[in-house]
Amino acid sequence: LVQEVVDWDDYVGRFEAIQRVEVKPRVTGYLQRVHFRDGQYVEAGQTLFTVDPRPARAQLDQARAQLARAEASLANARTELARSKTLAASRAASEEEVETREAGVRTGVGDVKAATAPVRASQLTVGFTSVAAPISGRASERLVDVGNSVTADQTVLTTIVSTNPLHFSFDGSEALLLRYQREGGGQVGSHVRIRLQDEASY
Repeated sequence: LVQEVVDWDDYVGRFEAIQRVEVKPRVTGYLQRVHFRDGQYVEAGQTLFTVDPRPARAQLDQARAQLARAEASLANARTELARSKTLAASRAASEEEVETREAGVRTGVGDVKAATAPVRASQLTVGFTSVAAPISGRASERLVDVGNSVTADQTVLTTIVSTNPLHFSFDGSEALLLRYQREGGGQVGSHVRIRLQDEASY
């Protein structure tokens, strides 16, 4: 009997997730709420944890107050500049006074820009109090309970692993790898059949 025979080798392997992410908070504070169940499948962007946002909101309110003060000072400086220009046109004010008022307006513009940056930073901080899933996948158990303090970029809250597609990883000897390469003529890839421990067929 003459027929083509495929030579199979057996290995023990394991399934591995292509992506694995440790979820960490981006702000420091006390964990206020957990929005998922242990082992639940979560979607990218889904809220998983909430860190107490009250300190961040207080900072945002303070930054907005500073911005409002800077904008009010700028509006006042522009009003004074317009008044000085009107008086200078009728020779009731000097050019030096007009230049001083113009410098005050430029200073006010700079103060407004400087006060805008803390508002944006505080808005980001408030947004970071809501911890969202960076990828879709299966979440592990929560590693921190509500009420505990978490540290920005340090405390691991949970782990998410992708589920589709998956890699199947197994270890083989160098001799078998060289044999596959010789028999395959330099082609990359071979047929692999997989079965679970409780399955009879591959």
